[in-house]
Amino acid sequence: MMSSSSQSTAHVSLPAILAGLGALPFLVSSLLLTLGVYNLPLLGSTAEILRSYSLAIAVFMCGIHWGQYLQDTQARNLNLLMVSNVLTVICWLGYLMASFTAYFVIVIAIFLALLWVDYRLHRAGRITARYFRMRLAVTAVVCASLALPLSFI
Repeated sequence: MMSSSSQSTAHVSLPAILAGLGALPFLVSSLLLTLGVYNLPLLGSTAEILRSYSLAIAVFMCGIHWGQYLQDTQARNLNLLMVSNVLTVICWLGYLMASFTAYFVIVIAIFLALLWVDYRLHRAGRITARYFRMRLAVTAVVCASLALPLSFI
């Protein structure tokens, strides 16, 4: 039987594990594109895989902020409902209307904006330093993965 401190440590690291695994499709798709692998069996266009996955994850991250707003009345000074909705709509419209290059610039900016919100939440004591460090590391990997294919265009 695990002690309560062991359970707490295992539970706290689960978000970091899931975030790291969530960054893998960005990294793999980006590397495949830079290696000239433009289509994958059963999945289709590697660029579209990266585009659609970035949309899904950006909207998911906006949803986390929406949930934070609903659960934490002290985190409302950032008006996370408005920020998350605006970022979601910008990402979606970019996905629908922007070129490949423009979309990745937009979505990188959105991931950086989401990180800025988390920085503000961290400074206000609404999220832990450990969570913020994990977000910083994963955002760096995601943004680098999204920028890498742009350097080959």
